[in-house]
Amino acid sequence: MRRFHNVLTVSAVALLVGFVLATISAQPSDKRTFFTFSAPVKLPGLTLPPGKYLFRVADPETGGRVVQVLSADGKTLYGTFFAIPAERLDPAPAPEVRFIETPAGTPPAIKEWWNQGELIGREFIYPRQEAMLLAKSSSRPVLTTKSNTTTVEQTKNADLSRLSPNGQETNVNANDKPQASAPTGATQVGEVAPITIVIVAAPRR
Repeated sequence: MRRFHNVLTVSAVALLVGFVLATISAQPSDKRTFFTFSAPVKLPGLTLPPGKYLFRVADPETGGRVVQVLSADGKTLYGTFFAIPAERLDPAPAPEVRFIETPAGTPPAIKEWWNQGELIGREFIYPRQEAMLLAKSSSRPVLTTKSNTTTVEQTKNADLSRLSPNGQETNVNANDKPQASAPTGATQVGEVAPITIVIVAAPRR
């Protein structure tokens, strides 16, 4: 009888371990990250007031080119944005966003989002009218569309370019492998959003 009880106990532990491992392997692949901003910041077509926000990839299974920004509790969606891969020379030491500099009194614009320990990040696509203003004010090229886009939804295409401050364009193919370079611009460090793992105790016998 005692041997039978031991077998049941081992089986219960095995099931418990299997459950925990299944939970760990099912961790979200959406790269969810918290960023806290002490002042307003710009994203394509949107200005976020100061506060804490959750950034996440909306389509991790299809390349991660759609990014969502939500309230810290994940209940309010502020915007859905399109991006292309950006590659850096060294892995990001911590989650971070990089900014496009803007004139004094104007919110800085988020250019890229990088996840901790990764070489590939995401560069946001700005509507063309907005990109023209950012390029002129920052004196740096801004990723945008070739067509005269005015809304974020219109940037959902592969017909892209980098618009320079003087209006010159460099073609960008969203499907090409990005060229590695050192990130530029001011940095805001974030924190990886914690994942809750539920552990169920084995029943007593």
